[in-house]
Amino acid sequence: MDKLKDRRCKWCGIVYSYTESWQKNVRKISISLQVFLRDKQRRLIRSASRPRTAVATMPSWRIYLTLALAVGTAAAARLKVSGKDLTYNGQKVFLNGCNIAWHNYGYDFGNGGYDGTLEQWLREIGGSGGNSIRVWVHVEGYSTPRWDSNGYVTQCDQSGTFEADVKKLLDAAQAADVLVVLVLWNGAYLTNQAAVNLIWDDAKLDAYINNCLNSLVTQVKGHPALGAFEVVNEPEGSILVSSDSEPCYDTTTIGQSGAGWTGLYIPMERYRKDYFSSRDHTVSFLTPRFAVPPPGQFAQSDAFSNTHNHYTDECLNKAAGGSNAHLDFFQIHAYDWGDPGAQRAFTVDADAYGLGKPVVLGEYASVCGAGTSLPDLYSYAYEHGYSGGWSWHYVATGECSDTRQQQQEALKTLKDRSDHGLVSFPVG
Repeated sequence: MDKLKDRRCKWCGIVYSYTESWQKNVRKISISLQVFLRDKQRRLIRSASRPRTAVATMPSWRIYLTLALAVGTAAAARLKVSGKDLTYNGQKVFLNGCNIAWHNYGYDFGNGGYDGTLEQWLREIGGSGGNSIRVWVHVEGYSTPRWDSNGYVTQCDQSGTFEADVKKLLDAAQAADVLVVLVLWNGAYLTNQAAVNLIWDDAKLDAYINNCLNSLVTQVKGHPALGAFEVVNEPEGSILVSSDSEPCYDTTTIGQSGAGWTGLYIPMERYRKDYFSSRDHTVSFLTPRFAVPPPGQFAQSDAFSNTHNHYTDECLNKAAGGSNAHLDFFQIHAYDWGDPGAQRAFTVDADAYGLGKPVVLGEYASVCGAGTSLPDLYSYAYEHGYSGGWSWHYVATGECSDTRQQQQEALKTLKDRSDHGLVSFPVG
């Protein structure tokens, strides 16, 4: 199982984020792993069960939808976007951290599964100079949320402890001066049909929003340690590769690089108009501000001949039916396998993508880094215009993961630096 789970991280991904002012009459949101605005919110799911390709000399990267949720009251410190930079409490910051991902895949929160291991790991990361972590929540939906016999969500978990468990993690993170990105779903490897049905069935999506998501967001909104929500990890794995007269929905370009490997065949338009938009609305209702990055497997940029940006402001507003939908920042996952290309994250500056917004390198490892050491990967991200970097992953299993000790030592590389963004800063 570890191999299957870790295949998801092999396809690099860029995460985009967008903020939107929502009015009180906007519809509720649905969340699934990456968010996009509209009457409902939508997000992309990406899965990585695709077989590994020949190792290239440069890291490959993919797109991810992450909903970076800058929450809190007007007076509270929170993660924000300023041009091409991320800021916290008014200062430019660099997110120096790790993917914890999970301790017990899909069973870390709710139903008695929360045992404090994640808290211990985040303290180790914070003690090594890390200031942020990326943690998976529902994953494939086998433990949470709670489904009835017809596939409708009735609550977050059977025991009623899910939301409190997430809050415990955030409290521990604040004490350790660490920001948390919560990844709701895993599109890189999605085998639970109940979770897939959230994308296809509006009523089931609404049930998830009303009976779980709203409750979660209400209880964690305003928490200083909540950096972002990522609706779905690597959504491009589950899309339908097809041509479309509307460029925003045409996926043939990314299909040539391997998108759609899970065989779920979900049209891009369906993701955007239904799944992603609904979830975004819910979060925006309950928080003063939120940033939404789409995590996925492919470069969402029009700067290269073999990539296409499906998440421009124009595309988002077409799906949202409004004029203020936009991404706040992007996230890229970078490994040394896959199709070679000029867009490889560790061979270009962040500005090469031409996105005009912050770009975070959301997954990478030296063992799949074309012979580059982990400290050098962190330093490259810091010195070449990226707004953060998270190694894969602290549970330290699978083919593309460095050991915990290696990750701890690499985090120390940037611990005391501030020349390209503050790394050490108080959370709260």
